[in-house]
Amino acid sequence: MTATVENTADARYKFVVSSADEAVNVLRERLGEHAKVISVRQIEGAGLARFLRAPKLEVIAKVEIPEPEPIEPVIEEPVADLAPMAAPETTAAEDHKTEELPVEEKLGYILHRAGFNDGMIGRIKSLSSWEKLIKMPIGAALTEVSVILRQDYMREPRKPLYNSVAFIGTPGAGKTTALCKRLVTDIFFRNRRARVLKLDLDRPNPNDGLAAFCEAMNVPLVRDSSEALGGEDGDETLYIDFPGISADSRADIDDISYALDRHLVVGRVLVVNAAYDAQLIKRAYAFGEELYATHVVFTHLDELIHWGKLWEFVLGQRLQPLFLSAGQNLAGDFSEQVFDSILDRTFPTDGSKPAKPEVAT
Repeated sequence: MTATVENTADARYKFVVSSADEAVNVLRERLGEHAKVISVRQIEGAGLARFLRAPKLEVIAKVEIPEPEPIEPVIEEPVADLAPMAAPETTAAEDHKTEELPVEEKLGYILHRAGFNDGMIGRIKSLSSWEKLIKMPIGAALTEVSVILRQDYMREPRKPLYNSVAFIGTPGAGKTTALCKRLVTDIFFRNRRARVLKLDLDRPNPNDGLAAFCEAMNVPLVRDSSEALGGEDGDETLYIDFPGISADSRADIDDISYALDRHLVVGRVLVVNAAYDAQLIKRAYAFGEELYATHVVFTHLDELIHWGKLWEFVLGQRLQPLFLSAGQNLAGDFSEQVFDSILDRTFPTDGSKPAKPEVAT
């Protein structure tokens, strides 16, 4: 195992280990309590070595020394004093069109351009405060809209995942990658144990690297339901990986529904490709409802252009957003701060597109 500093201003350490347990020990013993994992990547040997040796993990971490606590208590500023939100980036032609619009139409046009559908815009227009909003400067109006969205989001009840969790979704949605990111979070940030049950049902569910990843993370992977014990332990979670199913296949939905009930799975996570057309996302939500999904994960956010389209899927829905995922990095490009991440990408406070959210700690 080796560790090297990549820069001195923000010390980053890269090291290669044989297991997640070894990585945790390195973080604690060599980097201390302020170490934070920012990237985990599975690496394999070259040539025959990849078949003869277990895969390893390349971990990149940084040390963040917390600032001293202020002597005076921090007082939360009122909403009216928040920095105004910025409208989405526009072209000169779009800016000109916005300026030509009547005052009462400008805010609705900007929301539409940010990705809000007609239903969401209609909900906002139906508010008693709409007449006040359309008379405000655009930045201040968007700030008020963000407050309204947050209130709606916070009104939704929070749902626990419990100790038995299934990831379900259509082929290509990224459910296995999402499951792996959840494993990284459990092991590195929550100090929890886990095991994985991979089910085939009536069609093959290839490993796709999951077996090698679980070996490197020192997480048991089983294919026999009788070996999938341990989910009742309060410190261990049983994750179930199903094959991808078609939203239009009655047989697929019935098979997985039966398997979920047979394994007494309470936490049911629907994995959705956020880059899909809104109609395809609605179809995924429909079969998620049939399977009594409790949570939703949005993936492929690095391919998403209009983040505003996600609002109709995170507000007023039975599914609770669990986290957001972008790319294949098993630790980075991952955020459990769903509302704030979508808000920052819909209305950036500085007028520019912010960086991708880092993993939540």
